[in-house]
Amino acid sequence: MEDRLRNLEDFSQIATQLAVEMEASISRLEMAQRQMEESQQRRDDILQQLLQAVAVIQADIVRIDETHSQR
Repeated sequence: MEDRLRNLEDFSQIATQLAVEMEASISRLEMAQRQMEESQQRRDDILQQLLQAVAVIQADIVRIDETHSQR
C-alpha cells in the first residue's frame, strides 16, 4: 500500500512539473509571437517609408523631365 501511495505521489509530482513546464513554454511562445508581430510592424513601417521616398523621387524625375522637355 505504501508503494502505491509513493507511486501516486511521484506521479503527482511529475504531472505538476510537466504542467509548470507547459505553462512556461506557452508563455515563451506568446512572447515570441508578440515579438514577431512587433518586428513585422516595424518592417511594414520601414517599407512604407521606402515606398513614399520612391514616390517622391519619381515625382521629381517627372518634374525634371517636364522641365527639360519644355525647353
